[in-house]
Amino acid sequence: MEYIIALLMILMPIVFYIGMKYGNKKASDAFFEMLFKFGFDSKVKAFKSLNKHAKPGGIVFVGDSITQDFNIHEYFKGYHMYNRGIGGDTTEGLLKRLDVSIDELKPSQVFIQIGTNDLELLDTTPQEIYERMKKVISHIKNHHKDTEIYVISVYPVNPNMDIATVGRRSNEDIQKVNNLIKTIDGITFINIYDKLIKEDVLNPTYALEGLHLNQEGYFVVSEAIKPYLKK
Repeated sequence: MEYIIALLMILMPIVFYIGMKYGNKKASDAFFEMLFKFGFDSKVKAFKSLNKHAKPGGIVFVGDSITQDFNIHEYFKGYHMYNRGIGGDTTEGLLKRLDVSIDELKPSQVFIQIGTNDLELLDTTPQEIYERMKKVISHIKNHHKDTEIYVISVYPVNPNMDIATVGRRSNEDIQKVNNLIKTIDGITFINIYDKLIKEDVLNPTYALEGLHLNQEGYFVVSEAIKPYLKK
């Protein structure tokens, strides 16, 4: 299973690049959708199994690949925490897996960072992302009244580094999303966008390819989050 996922992950950017270059975007989108569903279902199944051994009252990080690749156990040693990030996920996907990614864990704190893939993979607007995020927050508040909810800003992108990876995302839309989601009632909004941007794009010092962060970037993120963590 892990071999198949690794192979698909290698093929995905190749197919996407060819689609972008030769105008066959529908084919690359279809491939990505297939890949995501395969990975999404596998991750959710794994979470269900892992949750059987989880202890309630921990700290949960939930989101897409940016969360999935965040080595929280190394950056935040000594904390009781769980990473529930899924590469390629969107606010729509998160709404479908709240039971597995949050409810079963009964967290004391939850940190949410998601939305960038909505701009690339869904025919959506910042307002629609905001509406789905409100549903996520409402669900958590209704099911876990004592859980503290933190929403981390969507991070900037840098199309100058790799336009194929950044795709349809723009910092203008990302700023619109952040300006909307920070107004949701009952959350603490953590603005990391401003810490990662330089000259209106994601600082190359912190980026892998214009979308995802390297470890220098995650260090900036971890330092911004540390003050909010509770043991």
